[in-house]
Amino acid sequence: MIHLAMTLAALLVWSTSVAAQTAPQDVADALAAYDAVPAATAGRVTADDLAAAVAGTRLVDGSDMAALSDVWHVGSLTKSMTATLAARLVADGLIQWDSTIGEVLGEAFPQMQADWQDVTLTHLLTHGSGMEANLGRIRSILLGDGPRADYVREMLSNQPLEAPGGFAYSNAGYVVAGAMLEAVGEDSWEALIEREVFAPLSMDSAGFGAPQGNVIEGHSRGLFGGLTPAGQGNGADNIPAMGPAGRVHLSAEDMLRYLRAHLLRDTGFLPDALWEDLHRAVGPEGYAMGWGVGEDGSLVHSGSNTLWYAVAYVDPAGGEAVFVAVNSGDLDQVAGPVDEALRALLSHPPD
Repeated sequence: MIHLAMTLAALLVWSTSVAAQTAPQDVADALAAYDAVPAATAGRVTADDLAAAVAGTRLVDGSDMAALSDVWHVGSLTKSMTATLAARLVADGLIQWDSTIGEVLGEAFPQMQADWQDVTLTHLLTHGSGMEANLGRIRSILLGDGPRADYVREMLSNQPLEAPGGFAYSNAGYVVAGAMLEAVGEDSWEALIEREVFAPLSMDSAGFGAPQGNVIEGHSRGLFGGLTPAGQGNGADNIPAMGPAGRVHLSAEDMLRYLRAHLLRDTGFLPDALWEDLHRAVGPEGYAMGWGVGEDGSLVHSGSNTLWYAVAYVDPAGGEAVFVAVNSGDLDQVAGPVDEALRALLSHPPD
């Protein structure tokens, strides 16, 4: 279900002609006025200010209004969080960017194909590993709630699509990277990212999988048109093994706290050299670790598990970052309005 909702090139095109800023509440209200968007959130953060707003209803045709405390599934925006976790472990000396799958996971997965032995953590985090995008759909269904190790074992038993160093967007690559972090951190990816990323950045609402309880739900396009709530069961998100690639949910304010750390390159959280590593574009697509990178150094990524859609944009030159999310995965309907909402939020367009 996880995928990059728009190509990086398409996401970066509009960044050269951004409109003047509009209040987050106005943007959220405008988004929620679309029939294909039950609820929306919009926010902007700078060094000194953080503002977020929500609008719409938690369920299509429902009367329960979205609240600022509600959490939003952010899909592949999780990828930069996994890379940020990796940087924290690099800072602690537990792993290096050039650590290889063979070095870290060879003993645990002796059946891995030889071609994976020299693929590095950097390859995996920049989609340069040559790994397939996902474990096959049937195999994913059979794996269900099974352990991440089973997912990794299957991927490492397959041949690469291509030699390392190119660009092939791969959710599976991030799952393998997560397994490498688990091995050196001696804990689950979930526990590590809570301890090393969420807690230090005060992201108290962050969790995993479909939001539970009296919450906003994701929506898909119904078989006969209209939107259908996804519910909160197993079908409302990807399988747990795919956590490092895209299963995080959190409030808009907590997402903005996370973006602020990347915007300001908080040296109390990571040394500047590691921020530089995270944001450096590599490979033919100019992709950093969980970010598409613009010519002006701006960072952008979208995320969707086909039931939600979210986009984040970080503009270091303009001193601001913005975030927009909606609880509909009908990309034909919502991708354009969400991108327009991002334009409206930004006050310092790139040159």
